[in-house]
Amino acid sequence: FQSMREISAAGRVRLSNVLNVYPSETGFKPFPSFFNVTSAITARAQGAFTTRGLQGTIVNFCGDATKLYKEASDGLSWADVSRAAGGVYATAADGWWDFAIFGDYTIATNGVDVPQYYQLDVSTNFALLAGSPPTANFVGVIRDFAVLARRSTAFNRLTWSAINNVADWAASATTLSDAQDFPDGGKIMGFVGGEFGIVFLERGIWRMAFEGPPTVFRFDKIANFLGCSLERSIAAYENLIFFRAPSGFYMIRGGSEIVSIGNGKCDLEFTDTFDANYRHRVSSAIDPIRNLYLISFPSGAASSGTPNLIWAYHWPTGQWSQAVSADHEMIYIAATQTTYTIDGLDAASGTIDGLPYPIDSSFYAGEGHLLPAAFNTSHQQGFFTGTSLEVTIETVDTQLVTGKKALLQSLRPMVEGTSATPSITIKYRNRLQDASSSGSAVAANSSGICKVRRKARYHRATMTIPAASTWDRATGLDDLVFTAMGSR
Repeated sequence: FQSMREISAAGRVRLSNVLNVYPSETGFKPFPSFFNVTSAITARAQGAFTTRGLQGTIVNFCGDATKLYKEASDGLSWADVSRAAGGVYATAADGWWDFAIFGDYTIATNGVDVPQYYQLDVSTNFALLAGSPPTANFVGVIRDFAVLARRSTAFNRLTWSAINNVADWAASATTLSDAQDFPDGGKIMGFVGGEFGIVFLERGIWRMAFEGPPTVFRFDKIANFLGCSLERSIAAYENLIFFRAPSGFYMIRGGSEIVSIGNGKCDLEFTDTFDANYRHRVSSAIDPIRNLYLISFPSGAASSGTPNLIWAYHWPTGQWSQAVSADHEMIYIAATQTTYTIDGLDAASGTIDGLPYPIDSSFYAGEGHLLPAAFNTSHQQGFFTGTSLEVTIETVDTQLVTGKKALLQSLRPMVEGTSATPSITIKYRNRLQDASSSGSAVAANSSGICKVRRKARYHRATMTIPAASTWDRATGLDDLVFTAMGSR
């Protein structure tokens, strides 16, 4: 058995049996449990966003089918900040709210209602964005322009605002506002802004770069047939963009280089696991602290399409893991909005036991701290900042002695931590076409050794680390003791 990191890199750990951990440069690390603390919004969360305004204000927004919400400064409740005129919103059951920040203006769009805006430190409610903007599914910003993509009247069209004026959408050679239709590739599936834009279609990807008058933007196709198959699988960080295509998971680096990140690792397993009937329930996020791309989706075993899995891709090592298996509504990266001191904890709870998060949680670390967040099925938002979940890491079948059976007697799980007692279960068989038999779980003794004693041609080890254990990383299985047996 190689170290678990080497096994994962070589594809010798099955992703479906690597649970509640995330990859890192030094081995698998524990993924924290979820803690919900906010009040519930009215219905299923269908989009969320975190931003900082020009005055330094940090705000989290979210939306459901009929309302938009703003999180209170203490991070413990949501206030309805929907438009005061025009009635409730009409987000489709398979639709999402998309958000972007342009200066102090948070823009929200859902593909049905006219785009809304909320001016940080000024607005009380969202309101109709001025300038007669088109209804669209996606919103983003390129340099000094706001962009609305997949218009409700033309799924292959995007429109950009006047330069440095989000309240002017009339096409004009003077203000540089205009639109672009894509001649092939199907409908727009997503948009990522920045210094330049990346437009995802069903069968194609385009780069959108500012040129100035008279063309304003130049459009270059960087993928002729490869496109995005899951709208909310798109997530970006710095010069990296991650997405799911029909053929697998990919990463765009630097706006032009397209790299497969799932081939031979998880692409086929995702296809087998994902319930494609509920593709609109997929969501994704970037964890910039751990260097992870996270994707949430429902498996075939999910209840009515409720997302129940979160997979993690660690881009520095190219490794995947199954980070979480629990029902939830969506994931996103949220920012903490308040800095707490020891004395200030009274504002969150009158007792230590009543605090919404463990005392060492990053939630209290300071304003603007980015944390993986989710909404649970009760429509409450929270963070993955709790104690460690129960961990399972299983290797593939291994023949310890070439051409012969082997008696595996003991092995050492390599887990670094102050309070963790891992156990090992050995699965075994003599022919690959036979079902595996399983021994009992054996906990590591005072010397860190698991005495297993199993004779077979093929052995497979499953390491389990109990929930709420305190540990830093799991790096492998070592000190295998086995004896060669006969070939029959």
